[in-house]
Amino acid sequence: MELVLQIRTPEAFSAALEVGAGAVAVRLPRNPGPDWWDEIQVWQAAARRRDVRFYLVWDWLVEQMDLPRAEDMLTRIGELPPQALVVRDVGLVREARRRYPDLPLHAAGTWGCQNSLGLGAAQTLGFDRVVLDGPLSLKDLALMRRQSQMSWAVTVPASFWGFPGLYLAQDYLGIGLAAEFLKVCPSSPAPRLAAALETLAGLTQLGVEAILVGWEFTRGDSLKQVVKLYRMVWEASPAARAGVLAAALEVLATFGDLLAATGEKDLRDNPGPQEEKRGKVREAKPPRPSSLWAAPPKALWLEARDFPEAAALARDWRGPLVVSLTPENYGAFLPEHRRWNPRRLVWRLPAVIRESALTFYQKAMDTLRQGKYVRFIAGDWGAAALARRLGGEVYGDQTLGVRNVWAVKAARKLGVNRICLPPGDPSKWRDLVKPDSGFWGYLSHVPALAVWPLGTEPPLPRTLAGQRLRRVVEGEMALLCKRAPDKLEDQAPGLQRQGVAPLIAALPRSGLPWNQVPAGLESRPQAGHLPRK
Repeated sequence: MELVLQIRTPEAFSAALEVGAGAVAVRLPRNPGPDWWDEIQVWQAAARRRDVRFYLVWDWLVEQMDLPRAEDMLTRIGELPPQALVVRDVGLVREARRRYPDLPLHAAGTWGCQNSLGLGAAQTLGFDRVVLDGPLSLKDLALMRRQSQMSWAVTVPASFWGFPGLYLAQDYLGIGLAAEFLKVCPSSPAPRLAAALETLAGLTQLGVEAILVGWEFTRGDSLKQVVKLYRMVWEASPAARAGVLAAALEVLATFGDLLAATGEKDLRDNPGPQEEKRGKVREAKPPRPSSLWAAPPKALWLEARDFPEAAALARDWRGPLVVSLTPENYGAFLPEHRRWNPRRLVWRLPAVIRESALTFYQKAMDTLRQGKYVRFIAGDWGAAALARRLGGEVYGDQTLGVRNVWAVKAARKLGVNRICLPPGDPSKWRDLVKPDSGFWGYLSHVPALAVWPLGTEPPLPRTLAGQRLRRVVEGEMALLCKRAPDKLEDQAPGLQRQGVAPLIAALPRSGLPWNQVPAGLESRPQAGHLPRK
């Protein structure tokens, strides 16, 4: 098993070589200067002399306006080259594979693989390994291993942000939230390290190719202590592992501040251009009152909170309705399916589909396909692959991370028919959206900025009160959301002229009374149609 250590400083790098790490991973900054590239070359040469693999981590999305700079950075990487490039942006994967076919590519944990379908999508894109990060149970990991033999690296401990592939706070707020959340979290990471050791004991039985230690080290002494504990657990024989784990936890209980005392980074944000320019929390603008549209968008869909609400809205609303595909909604729909026109009902797939729940979704979607219900919204690459495999029309959501023309082409390769407009400031995607370029968008919705399994979410810091955030519980998930909906009503006419369709008005988390259509859309006459390409 390969032990991958994320390092940030020369001190941590030297310690990683000293303890005999299998690989070291260095994060690529957004604006690396000549000195940074020179230092990286020195580090890579030193790692090769010690037979330690050297990985570069490019785990942030590339905006359309940043493509020229990304091309230059990719050229510099090709000149090194590292023994693997760890990537999130699917467009970057496509371009790197085209330019440097021999460069190994690993899917970053922020890419958001959650099940064997995601592993299959990663293989289609050309990844050689997938980094799994997030609250994945040992049961789900074991089921995934049975379905795929693709190389893995499991992040232990997993990301603080729950499901890192669903983290949109940076896009919508333009700030990093990590520092604020750390203020209300336990100062010592000892509990997370204890849980990590227990997870590690279970992973040793799954044949995992690599373990990525979930901290980014700055100090050499803490790196050595953590590596010592990890090795105690994974090098033990199966018969002795329980005793060794107990001994490791006892050591941790005695010296529990291994990381806190040395300033290791317990979690991190991926700083974006906005954070670099502003560097402070931006006050949220007060929400504008709902207005009436003189001419509502022609291709307009309405998203209901559940199937009973969709059935009630359908009495007056003649356009398509979006409903989440859950066991409850599916069970309520089946007795009523003969009353519906298949083109009027669009199914939203969950942002998180666990491996143990895949059977239900595969069977449900196959049944829907037989009834000609073939339109699905997918916010995860595994879900998109499943919908495409069943011959469905796939509408990719914002969490797919499509932010540039390279990524648009990669999404088409994976069978995504239409792609949601990127979140945040419209100036980011004005150069990306061309007439009939295959985009859709939200006319009004309350986005989830971060997603955790229920019970694992951190408390909301008071310092973020100006951002007007709130926590929402949906099923087994806890969501961090904005209080007021994001609206594109002012942009709607221009978007229509460019062929952006449909536009969706989403009722979930909106705060509107049940069965009530947003103001100005009550007299919607009939469904519009997507423009033909």
